[in-house]
Amino acid sequence: MKRFLLWSFERGSKQYDVICVVILAFIFLVPSSVFHDRPDSTRVPEDQLIRQTNDDDGHTVFTVKVNTTEQAAVEQLKASLRAPFKVSHTEPVYDAKGALVAYSIWIER
Repeated sequence: MKRFLLWSFERGSKQYDVICVVILAFIFLVPSSVFHDRPDSTRVPEDQLIRQTNDDDGHTVFTVKVNTTEQAAVEQLKASLRAPFKVSHTEPVYDAKGALVAYSIWIER
């Protein structure tokens, strides 16, 4: 086991080939949903319609659950905040199957 962990096999040996096959199988066969690798601003909790977070640069991001249009998401956010703001930009949020579940909306106050 120590030789496997320290990778002490020569190229072209059977053990080296087995390790390479195992690594490639892991890369290509494990579904991406296992890792939940998404930015925090695009995660949509089941119990919230609007979620406020900050991106890596410190900008305010609201994730609004809606399955219609981008404008509907902005209007829903305006109704919720009841304060003036300017939309910096928006991005759609898709689930693992490719269905639209929300919009991430960056705002400036």
